[in-house]
Amino acid sequence: MDFYERLRALCKEKNTSVTTMLLKLGLSTGSTGNWKKGQLPKGDALAMIAEYLNTSIDYIIYGEYRSDLSDDEKKLVGLYRQTPERAKYKVLCDFEKIVDEEIDKFAKEKGTG
Repeated sequence: MDFYERLRALCKEKNTSVTTMLLKLGLSTGSTGNWKKGQLPKGDALAMIAEYLNTSIDYIIYGEYRSDLSDDEKKLVGLYRQTPERAKYKVLCDFEKIVDEEIDKFAKEKGTG
């Protein structure tokens, strides 16, 4: 998948189109033809797009996160991105609850050890 295809997919996840997103950001829609041919937006526009789509510039350009995340952390991010929007809040709340329970459990074990 190239930059423009990824951009379209990310917009679709947000229930919008590339054109609508660009208009909301106050960016020109005239460059999309060049993007379809493989060119990339300039840095400031790319940063605005990534922020709007709640993703990283690396992901939009390369299709992957280039970071210091472990494979497990990348898997979690990938699974979260696949989660339907309506369920993301529940996933976060459930995950936060699990983390809090595990921290409490660990603290109790440490205190009694």
